[in-house]
Amino acid sequence: MKQKLKISGPWIMVLLVAVLGGWHFLETRRGVAASGDFWLCDLYIGLLVAAAAFLAVFGALFLWPCSEGKVRWNSSWWKRVRVEVCAFLAVLVLGGMYMVVLPPLSAPDEIAHFASAYAISNQMMGMERTDEYGFVLMRKEDEFLQNVEQVSGDEVRTSLGRTLTEDTWQKIYDRAFPIFVEDEQKVMVSSVNGQNHTTPVSYLAPAIGITLGRLLGVNCIVLAFLGRFFNLLFYAGMVYGAVKVLPFGKMVLFGVSVLPMALHLAASYSYDAFLMATCFFFGSYCLHLAYAKPMVEIKDIVLLAVLAAAFGPCKMVYAVMMGFALLIPVKKFGDWKKWTVSAAAVLVAFGAAMILVNRATITNYAVSTDTYVEWAAEPAYSFSWILHNPLNFARVMYDSLVHLGDEWTLQLFGSMLGNLDPVLSVPFWVVGAMAVCLVLLSLRNAGEPLYMKGWQKAWVCFLAVGCLLGLMTAMLIAWTPLSSQVVEGVQGRYLLPVIPFVFMCLKSDRVVRTGGSDETLVFYMCALNCYVLLRVFSIVSLRL
Repeated sequence: MKQKLKISGPWIMVLLVAVLGGWHFLETRRGVAASGDFWLCDLYIGLLVAAAAFLAVFGALFLWPCSEGKVRWNSSWWKRVRVEVCAFLAVLVLGGMYMVVLPPLSAPDEIAHFASAYAISNQMMGMERTDEYGFVLMRKEDEFLQNVEQVSGDEVRTSLGRTLTEDTWQKIYDRAFPIFVEDEQKVMVSSVNGQNHTTPVSYLAPAIGITLGRLLGVNCIVLAFLGRFFNLLFYAGMVYGAVKVLPFGKMVLFGVSVLPMALHLAASYSYDAFLMATCFFFGSYCLHLAYAKPMVEIKDIVLLAVLAAAFGPCKMVYAVMMGFALLIPVKKFGDWKKWTVSAAAVLVAFGAAMILVNRATITNYAVSTDTYVEWAAEPAYSFSWILHNPLNFARVMYDSLVHLGDEWTLQLFGSMLGNLDPVLSVPFWVVGAMAVCLVLLSLRNAGEPLYMKGWQKAWVCFLAVGCLLGLMTAMLIAWTPLSSQVVEGVQGRYLLPVIPFVFMCLKSDRVVRTGGSDETLVFYMCALNCYVLLRVFSIVSLRL
């Protein structure tokens, strides 16, 4: 009797990606025919092959060992570490493809982040960070990244990738060789960018990549990719650690970490990669201490204090993440005295870092009564206005949630990739599919133990709402003119550090998922990422 061929969901998803990939290849070829840059077709084919190879290897590592309810690989080590290892590999490979498809300095404000990382690199190499006017010093070779155009002999201050077109790829292709530069191109000159005034730790990973590139003497293109890769490597490593220590919700965090917007930021110079990574790990470690580890040790307190001191000053609103530590029962510290000392240690570390890094900013917000928004050339909201107009403040916040909430949700997934480019977007049906996958991953599986109680879920959601309101208040003061009736400048990507823990709160004994596996859902999300990459590449190839 012949055995029927079983067509499963993952195979259908791979077939869909292959068909759509072929369709977008025709679009890429049409753009290449107009520009004459036939090497872009080769690059697209390479991307398609890389996506296919990734899905094959990822499926073999992640799906096949436990398909049909059978454990095919008997290695106890692999069964223990499979999820975190696969999360690390998926983030690294998919992030690497995002790094190529959305090339250097194409992410939001990436030129400013690049300059800030370069300043840290200067310090690593024993040089001055900036000149006497506050502009970051960099190699003459690297000036190209911040100034790629000339009009009638006059320099136009346009950074590479600010608007992604086929010409961006051509500039990278023309500049990529020779790989190594001459000594005269290594002379340090003043750039046109200053450094961001935030904690230098947030730029440490990309600065290491830049420093390596300078020591090797490579050209600006290779150097730019090196810095990005080290930022991605840090993010992937922290995701690995966060998934490993989580007592539950591993697949939820895995799913959020491979959202298109998360991968796009992780594969750039943005300090959002650092914020997401450290917040993921901090929250996961608090849940580990609360529900898995029998007793809290001194080394655990030290780790939490270091993490709080690292991510807190980067964006102050993420200080709410420290509230996750309150989920840890007092009895795990031994007694109230040890709990109080431990809490004080974390708060002191956070407070010291905040004072050291953000003293001037905090003082300015606290005492300023007249503020000004440069981009709108208008007066701005202020902390004093909020105190004197609480009802109007509440109205602005409510109207912002009503009118902009859907936009922020789409941005969370990637409705505007690149430098907030609405053309380089994740299609709505992909956003919907990924959202469904995340919700299903968040539901309790049959037989899965429940860890969080009702009040603990309410506390996590309260922290998330506090983070959102803090972000809105900060952007109201720093970016919104008085003439606006809604908060300007808030973006959905700002919620990525807290969103996986909100999804984890959906686990309940009232709704149980009895069909489909977590592994398959995560595989769908990775396959959808491959489609997004192929689509975005074809769009850029068509923008002449």
